[in-house]
Parts: sequence; C-alpha cells; structure tokens
Amino acid sequence: MDGQRTGEHPDELRRLAQSARTAIAASDWQEARRALTALLAARPDDAALAYNLALVEKRLGLAAAAEARLAALLAAHPDHANARFEHAAALMDRGAEAEALEGFEACLRLDPNDADALLNAGRLYNRLGDPESAMERLATAARLRPGDAAISLALAEAQRDAGDLTAADIVFRRLFATAPALRPAILKAMSQGPRGRLPLAATRLYR
Repeated sequence: MDGQRTGEHPDELRRLAQSARTAIAASDWQEARRALTALLAARPDDAALAYNLALVEKRLGLAAAAEARLAALLAAHPDHANARFEHAAALMDRGAEAEALEGFEACLRLDPNDADALLNAGRLYNRLGDPESAMERLATAARLRPGDAAISLALAEAQRDAGDLTAADIVFRRLFATAPALRPAILKAMSQGPRGRLPLAATRLYR
C-alpha cells in the first residue's frame, strides 16, 4: 500500500466499504464486522460507521460490545436519534428497565412522534408500576399507528394493571381473534390480573 495507512488510501477505503455493503446484504455479519471495524479505525469520528458496527455486533450476539459502542457514540453525538433508540433497547434487553425508560424518554425528546419509542416507554412504565403513564404513552402511539396489534396489546395490559379489567378483556378477545401471532402473549396477559394479583379466566377467549 505504498507505505500509506488505510485511512490515507481511498482505494482501500472504497474496497472496505463495498465489502461491508456486500456482507450486510448477504447477512455475513462476521465479514461485515471486520470491514466496518477497519473503516472505523480509519475514520474514528464517523458516527454512521460506529452506529452500523454496533448493529452488526448486536446481530452477532455481542450485546455488551454493541451497548458500549452505542454509549460511546452518544457521548460524542448525543442527538443521534437512532443510536439513542438502540442504546435504550440494549438496556431494555438486559433488564435495566429504569435506565432503558430514561433512554426512550430521551428519544421522545428528540422525536415526540417516534411510535416505537412510545411503545417501549409505555411497556416499561407499566412494568415499573406506573400504568397511568403507560396508557398516556401508548395512547399516543396508537394514534400514530392505528390498528397496530402490539400497541393495542400493551395498552390493554396497562388498562388491566390500572384495574380496568372490562376494557382490557374486550381488547384481549378482539386481538385473539385478529392477531394470531400474538396469541401466546395474549393468553399470558389474560392469565394475569391487576399487577398480577388476580387471575383471569383465559377460557373466555374461546367463547
């Protein structure tokens, strides 16, 4: 390479970029990681490269590496909305629910109409014992994505945990009929009462 480092050799950078694109298209995450790591070494301030490398690491099951990379990216680029969302999702995946909620609320400060952030924030509020805030976030998400079964289910769970069993039961039964992919989650939700205290009769779904 004529004594030049990768960062100084545009042909090598183009080759690595093409290799990364080809690997991602083929779901070859190991090769994608190799190429993106080399590109990032040459361009350490490139936020897009760091973000994409974190997503590839997540695909490879390297959750801790992906979370750390996203945290470093946000330290340098705090308004990177996609990185903010993915970092909050990583926290949620490892059970750091209060921290994850803070992350999704930060997403919503950047984009109040992010339906996915609203959905995850609503789920987390409910898990953390605040169904009223959950319903507020989820109602907004439902207005943005009317008919979304996952949002409807999360909203019904919050209604259940707020004590409105009748409203929740109506939604559970409707979703059971119209969203077959969610039936295991619906059955689980139907087996619980407010905050998990009172069992419900899942057999009502079949009437």
